[in-house]
Amino acid sequence: MRRRVLWRLAGETLFLQALFSPRRRQGPGVAAAMTWVPDAGGGALRADRLARHTEGFNTNPALAGPILGALARLESEADPEDRAAANRIERFKRACEAPFAAAGDHLLWRGLRGGGGMAGAAAALIAGGWGPAAFLVVYNAGHLGLRVGGVFWGHARGERAAGLLRAGWFARCRVAGLWLARLAPLVLAGALVSASDPGPAALALAAAAGGYAAVRGSAPGSVVLAGAIIVGLIAARLWG
Repeated sequence: MRRRVLWRLAGETLFLQALFSPRRRQGPGVAAAMTWVPDAGGGALRADRLARHTEGFNTNPALAGPILGALARLESEADPEDRAAANRIERFKRACEAPFAAAGDHLLWRGLRGGGGMAGAAAALIAGGWGPAAFLVVYNAGHLGLRVGGVFWGHARGERAAGLLRAGWFARCRVAGLWLARLAPLVLAGALVSASDPGPAALALAAAAGGYAAVRGSAPGSVVLAGAIIVGLIAARLWG
């Protein structure tokens, strides 16, 4: 498949939820992306293929890229009149839907978005308007890399794209995202304490409390964040 078609498909991933509905969810967005995929079928067969893809489908939007890339390859290689091939493509899509949703939610919503947001807030305390820019750079580097680059990655592998969740580099990214979410409150607490300039003792106290909660992982990210802020403010009052 030509690279320009894959780039158009990658662009469509940005609008995957433009026609989101409670019943079909991302299905219409998937069908819209598949309109760029060439095939040998005539009008009726092409309409049947697009109708199949409008059926309900829902996964993490950023991790839809590898799925769409693989679907594009499978659809372009399949005989439009082969019902067995169409059923195999549908089974592949259904098999990827939930696992990719869970992995993407864990990596992006819990890890990259939360951790990047808190790091951006810390940067805002230190550098003012550069804080939002820091968040956008950090988050979109990972988010767009997976969403857009995933189309090319999935197309190169076809059905083997389902193995993404077992890839060593993806597992390392998930671990890094988890630690980013856990340790970001430390960054924000340190920035709060540093902004009030209370001295090294307060910074050490905030770091110790936030670090203990982060490593233990026994509290939700919002609780860890609130606790780190409170510790930083108390320390600022005591040693400021």
